[in-house]
Amino acid sequence: MQAKHIGSEASSARAVVYGNVVYLPAIVADEDSLTAGDQTSAILKAIDKLLQESGTSKRRMLAATVICSDVRLFDEVNVRWDAWVPWHDPPACTFLVAKLSGPRKRVAIQVTTAL
Repeated sequence: MQAKHIGSEASSARAVVYGNVVYLPAIVADEDSLTAGDQTSAILKAIDKLLQESGTSKRRMLAATVICSDVRLFDEVNVRWDAWVPWHDPPACTFLVAKLSGPRKRVAIQVTTAL
C-alpha cells in the first residue's frame, strides 16, 4: 500500500492518505493579527477544506490535538472548537500548551480522520 501525499510543500504535505486514514499536519492560521478564537475559526475552515479535498470530513475524525501558545487562551479556543466538533461523534482529543512557530501564532490544530 502506498501513501498518497496531497499538496506537498517544502517541509510537509498538506495531507497524507494511507490506507483508510487521512493525516493532517498541525494547521495554523495565515493571519497572525487575529485573536485566538478567530485563528481557531480560520484553522477549522482550512481543516474542513483539506478533509474535503482528501475525501472525508470532520464527522469521521479519529483524533485531534489542539495546541495553544498560552493556557489562558483555551476558553476562547474551546468555544470555537466545541461549536465545530460533531457532538455525537467527537474525536479522541488532546489539548496542549506549547510555543508555536511565531510570536503571534496562538493556536495550531492537527487531526486524523478515517476515509
